[in-house]
Amino acid sequence: KKSDFFKFNSLSFSQLGEKLTRMVIHSSLFTILHSMSWPDVFPIFTEEQIDDFHDLATPAEKAELEKWYGVERILNPKPDAREIVSISLFWKKVQSGGENYPEPTREILQNAVELGYADRFNPWDHYIAPLLEETPEIIARHPELSVRVHVAKDLEFLAEELAEAGNEVYLMKSSSINQAPGSLWRFLPLGEEGKTITVTDTDRLNDLENDLARTRMMAATAVGSWRLPVPNDLTADFKVCYLPIIACQFGVKGGLLEIAELLKAFTWNCLHGKVEPTVILPNCGPLPMVRHTWPDYCFDEFFLAVAAYPQGSRGLCRSHRSCARRNSRR
Repeated sequence: KKSDFFKFNSLSFSQLGEKLTRMVIHSSLFTILHSMSWPDVFPIFTEEQIDDFHDLATPAEKAELEKWYGVERILNPKPDAREIVSISLFWKKVQSGGENYPEPTREILQNAVELGYADRFNPWDHYIAPLLEETPEIIARHPELSVRVHVAKDLEFLAEELAEAGNEVYLMKSSSINQAPGSLWRFLPLGEEGKTITVTDTDRLNDLENDLARTRMMAATAVGSWRLPVPNDLTADFKVCYLPIIACQFGVKGGLLEIAELLKAFTWNCLHGKVEPTVILPNCGPLPMVRHTWPDYCFDEFFLAVAAYPQGSRGLCRSHRSCARRNSRR
C-alpha cells in the first residue's frame, strides 16, 4: 500500500533491515503455528539424554538434584483429590549473579518494598495472602480439589498456616537458588496418573475458574493437555523468546511422563551444556533462545518446550524400551 511505502521510505538502511528481518520472523512464526511440527522448530530432549544422566551423573550430582527437587514432608495431604491446582512458593531473585534476597521472615515479606527488597509490591500481599484468603473460597466451591503448594524450605514457618487455610502443602528440601528450581516444583504432580493438573501462580488464583474449566473440558475429551504460549516472540537482538507453553497457565492429564526423573535428567544435561538452546525458524535459519540457562528466569518454560511436552505427547518415557531400561537398573 502507498502508506506502507512512505513508512519504509523514511527509514534508514539499518532500520529497514531490522524491520524486514522482523517481518520474515513473524512470517516464520506463522508458518510454525500453521504447518510445521514441533521437532522441526524446537530442540527435543531425548531418551538417550535421560540415559546419559543415569549412566554418567555422579552420586554427588544425583544427591544435589534430589535436594533441588525432593519433598521433605507433606502437610494436609489429600491423596484422594482427583484434581490438583499446582503452585510453587519461594522468594528468590529470578536471575543469578549479584546478591540474593535475605533469609525471609514474615516482617521482611510484608515490608519488602519499604526495606528496599522489592520495587512493585510486597511478596506477602501478592503471593502469600491469596493462599490464605482465596484458597478457602476455592475449596468451598470445589471440595474435590486440592490446592497443592510447593513451599521453599526457608519458608517453612508458613507451612502450618497455609495448611490450616486448606492448602495441601509440600515442603521442599530446597529453598530454591533463583527462579529455578523453585518455579519447576509445580510440575511435580504431572506424573500422577488418574489426576488432572492445572498449573498456575498464586497471583492468578482470582482467575482460576477459567483455567479449571479448560482443564475439565480437556479431561472430558481425548486431549492430553491445554496450553497458552509465552506472548513475546522476539527481542531487539533477534533472540527468540516465543515459547509455546507459559509456565503459569496450562493443564494436563497426569501420568503422561515420569516427571521427577525428567526434571533431574534435563537439569543435569543443561548444566553440562548438552541441551541445544536454538530454534530452527523457516526462511531465516537457526536462532538462539533468549532465556534458557539454569537457574534463571524462563528455565521452567525452556523445560516445558524442549522436554516435558515432547516426552509427554510422544509417550517416550512410558515406552516399552524406556521401561525395560529403567527396570534393568533396579
